[in-house]
Order: sequence, then structure tokens, then C-alpha cells
Amino acid sequence: MKPVVIDLTATLPGPRDVVWRLITDWENQYLWMREASDFVVTSQHREGVGVEATATIRVGGIKTRDPIRVDTWETEHRLGIQHLGWVKGRGDLTLEAAEGGTRMRWREELHPPLGILGAIGLRAYRPMLARTFRHDLGLLAELVRQTA
Repeated sequence: MKPVVIDLTATLPGPRDVVWRLITDWENQYLWMREASDFVVTSQHREGVGVEATATIRVGGIKTRDPIRVDTWETEHRLGIQHLGWVKGRGDLTLEAAEGGTRMRWREELHPPLGILGAIGLRAYRPMLARTFRHDLGLLAELVRQTA
């Protein structure tokens, strides 16, 4: 099955170090990721490759408790995570300096569960997921503005 890919970019109104601190502040990600809550770091360490955490994810009335694992950690440049829950896949956040702040690219590659039925369902959810993630970027921009 082909994955569902959502690829967004935004210029956030602050420097990379501020954006990096916010996107790696695990327990407070709910402040900008409204579909996620109750983050708990489950690994011994909080920074770097191998960080593991779980979060409650709620999208379109479906609520799951999903684990993630960091597989890419390039401080202030790139954060890559593996989704290890019901929906598998990965998320990549890339930061680069830009006029007016930090340009962030957020790419999610999601592999549906349940074979063809899951693929149909996830594809149907794709527009809502894209709207949700765009909204998240707006919340993150406001948080960056307040923090910077």
C-alpha cells in the first residue's frame, strides 16, 4: 500500500533555537499539536536519537495511544521520528534560517493499518489531517512569537 504523505512548510517568526526548543519539549507539544496530548517520555534520555515517548492522538473522532521513537536528531536542523502505533510511518521536521525567522518543513508519511480498508480510510482522512497540521503550524507560529 502506498503511504499517505502530507508535506507542509511555514515560516515561523523566531530563530531556529526557539523553534527547536518548542518542538522537542515533549510534554508541552500539546500547546501546538492540538490532536496530541498526554505526552510521556518513556526512554531514559530526553534528547537525541533513541528518545521514546507515547502520546494520546485524537483525529476525526478516533483516539489512540501511540508510541514514537526519534531516529534523526540534528540539533536545530532536523528531527525525525518513527510512528510505532496503530498507524505506522514517520514524521520529519526540518528547520532552516529564513528571512523573518525559521522556515520549517513538516513531512508526515503514514502507512495505514487494516489493509485496503485502512488505506481507503486514511486517504479519506488525508484532507482533514492536512488541515489539522496546518492549524498546528499556526499555533506553533504563535508560540514561537510569544517565546522569541
